[in-house]
Amino acid sequence: MRYAVLLTAVVLAAPFAFAEGTEMIELAGTPEQIGTVWGKLNKEIIVRGMEANYLKRAAAAGISKATLIERSAVYVRIAGEIAPHWLKEARAIARAAGVPEDLYIAYLDGAVRDRFLHECTSYAVSREHTKDGLILFHKTRDNKDRPQAVAIIDSSAKGINKFITVTNAGAIQCSMMVNEKGLAGSGDYPANRKKESSDLYLKPAKKKYRGLMGGTILRYIAERASSCAEALAIIEDFVAKGYYAGGKVGGNHFLFVDRKGVVLEVCNNARHVVSKVHTKKAYFSRRNKCRAARRLRAATKPIDFHLFHNVARDPSICLGSSISGMTAEIDPDHPELFTCAWVSLPVRAVAFPLFMGQRHTPACLLDGTAYGLGKKAKGGTARWEAIEQSVHTDKERLKKEVAASVAAGNPEPAHVEMLEQWSHSQAQMLLDALKNPKKAAE
Repeated sequence: MRYAVLLTAVVLAAPFAFAEGTEMIELAGTPEQIGTVWGKLNKEIIVRGMEANYLKRAAAAGISKATLIERSAVYVRIAGEIAPHWLKEARAIARAAGVPEDLYIAYLDGAVRDRFLHECTSYAVSREHTKDGLILFHKTRDNKDRPQAVAIIDSSAKGINKFITVTNAGAIQCSMMVNEKGLAGSGDYPANRKKESSDLYLKPAKKKYRGLMGGTILRYIAERASSCAEALAIIEDFVAKGYYAGGKVGGNHFLFVDRKGVVLEVCNNARHVVSKVHTKKAYFSRRNKCRAARRLRAATKPIDFHLFHNVARDPSICLGSSISGMTAEIDPDHPELFTCAWVSLPVRAVAFPLFMGQRHTPACLLDGTAYGLGKKAKGGTARWEAIEQSVHTDKERLKKEVAASVAAGNPEPAHVEMLEQWSHSQAQMLLDALKNPKKAAE
């Protein structure tokens, strides 16, 4: 059953009051419906981002709008072949935001090709070393200070997985993701700067400037793949077909974890792909010998969620440029319901939990509100860790209740409502904690 897409507050079977910023937004249905909601919600961010990060820079380089559109032709052709719903969605976003459709499509992949170089940090641990065999994944995104958004995307397009993504608020893309099949993944770059953490050798290749960037490929994987093996096959296929274009950077680096606990590292450029399955206790995509990595490897007890998640705030990998992060708990038995993404905006702030089984996302995560408050939050991390421990305990209680409801044969909407009522109450509490840090510390 699919509910209608609403930009206003969604009233569930058991109504509750919405505090400012915690309206529950559904990004589901047709590409046009999803795009319209996104464009209306983030109109100001889209207009401001296109102007400051794309059009002004192009004008300064003497590049006209017509040339920008012309240079996006290869991306448009490829998207039309592999994911035409992206173009429908993007045009709907542009219409809702009041910007030219063709120029917005050109902006999607074009804007990232000349950004400053930032390396992100992704890490995972072998399931053999986690408490009760937990399957865990984390990415910290390091990049320019831009409003960050988190969204549950549930397209009605044929064969598309539901997924949770962390992205810039100006576009529906993937810096990191986890989907309903229990596959989590991240992309960063460049592939040739991983020597401290990787022994993969990637043969050089000529740089390409027209095609799909890594974040776009990661979205395709979120929508189509169910395992690390399928993710690798997609990357290999896209490189073989000449779809990948890394611009000045020239290469990409991915980390994937699936519901079987497989940890897969992949590097690629425009011509070559190399990969490796990791079974070591803790794998880090960079700063392999940093204190955060040592904390995980030195653990004498099985690694639980809290230790795994909390090392993301270690100063060795949590930097001023760490604008967003996601820790995913992948449920191996019911990933479509109980997989949980804990998203921090920025990384040093408190994490908001989202269940894969819910259909709506708190508005504060979609429109940059949580990111703006998180940047202003003062003080140490101890209070966030204490809050998250309490929330996680309550999450485990809720999971048991929902599992019992499923076993009793109750209808699916009842389970969705239980998850969304909980998500809403947590968002209200966490948003209040960001607004009132002294109260949160009590």
